[in-house]
Amino acid sequence: MANTDTPAYLTSDKARYTLGIHRGPLLQKNVDESAQLEQLAQVESAGGLSLQKRKLKKREKIQRHWKRFWCLHLFVTIIFLAILLPILFLVIIPAISQSVVNKSDLVLVNASVLNPRPDKIELTLLSALDLKLALPVRIDPITLDLYVRDVGGPEDHWGQAHLDGKVIRGNTTLGVNNVETPLTNGTTWESYVRNVVFKKETPLSVRGTTMSYLGVIKSKVTMDKDIMSPVLDQFKGFGISDSGLIAPLEDGTNLVGNASLPNPSVLTLDIGEILLDVKSGNIVIGNVTLKDVTLKPGPNVFPVNGILDISTMLDNIGPIIASQASAIKTGNLALDTVTRSVKWNNTLVPYYTNVMKDLTLTANVPIADLLKNTIHNLLNSNKKLSDVIGGEGGNLLGNLTKIKDNDSSATSSSELPSGSELASKLKGSLAARDIFRDAHPVKRDSIIDSLAHYYVKL
Repeated sequence: MANTDTPAYLTSDKARYTLGIHRGPLLQKNVDESAQLEQLAQVESAGGLSLQKRKLKKREKIQRHWKRFWCLHLFVTIIFLAILLPILFLVIIPAISQSVVNKSDLVLVNASVLNPRPDKIELTLLSALDLKLALPVRIDPITLDLYVRDVGGPEDHWGQAHLDGKVIRGNTTLGVNNVETPLTNGTTWESYVRNVVFKKETPLSVRGTTMSYLGVIKSKVTMDKDIMSPVLDQFKGFGISDSGLIAPLEDGTNLVGNASLPNPSVLTLDIGEILLDVKSGNIVIGNVTLKDVTLKPGPNVFPVNGILDISTMLDNIGPIIASQASAIKTGNLALDTVTRSVKWNNTLVPYYTNVMKDLTLTANVPIADLLKNTIHNLLNSNKKLSDVIGGEGGNLLGNLTKIKDNDSSATSSSELPSGSELASKLKGSLAARDIFRDAHPVKRDSIIDSLAHYYVKL
């Protein structure tokens, strides 16, 4: 049934080409406007189009905008991704990875320098790395340059550490273990050794570049960090104990004792044989030797064999007593030791020698212990050196004063009623005559009398 509201001329086949066919009726002048609007509403509800304006909803606006400009939006999106993705993968992600490495903690947990030779060492270097990242990160093998930042850059490294690839989860240990490491720059290495000996804390600077992988995302990262650790601090707490004179041996040794070398660091250091000059003030009065020295973390005690130049001491007795005046008031002798040489397997180690020459170690030697041990040794000169120092190759753990206390011979002070009797025994001792052989007999007897009377008072 035809629509009676539509004029007949608009229902023909050619009417489809008529302009404005779908616009609906127009508002007429001089006619009730409300009635016309009601008529337009009826037309709109019937499926026609209305010219009445209405406000579009936000969703309708977006849909209309997208339908009209989708090609433009697609083009802009492609251009945006073409710019953003390279920046994301080449700049942003590497920057984030580098920032994580820069903020990570690297702590030295164990290190050792063994078998030192002029051009190489055996290196152990283990550090704990905490990336502060919950996700596991895999790294490719990396070569770390070991250098001193205050001396030069990574190109002036004293050595290198080659680390295998590893997956890092939380706190992970990285490093090398007992790897023979050539010393590529002697000046830089000697600077690092100097820092280890003289400073309380020093950094080990490391630098290397590798690829890191977070899932399938990879990025290039550079590790350039200073690993701080406590070091030797000039051997604070150095001392010589259990010292005493003995009858001279074939090599001239007439002094034995123990040397304490504290090591507050995590480093284990092979040193070897240390030869030190012993000085009282500015006068060299002898030398001592420490053999097979390996410094381990914590306290270290090594046996000391030395040669005390009695002739030089007697010739300079005035200046020596003057230089010892303040120390004698405290019951000690203040002896300075300065390194002459450091050898490993009879080969001079230049970097240890050059550094240790600049370090003066002062030992306060108790006079009472020195005198007791000396008197005991002179009266028991028939004993072997191994008996005196507590066993073959041993150090003086059962110190010399204990030997005196445990000895049942007539050396006990309770069996020496006067200093004169002890002096007579000492004057008859070949060991005493050997020690003071360079002194005039009268002066020698005077020294022995003084030692004997002072010993009895103790």
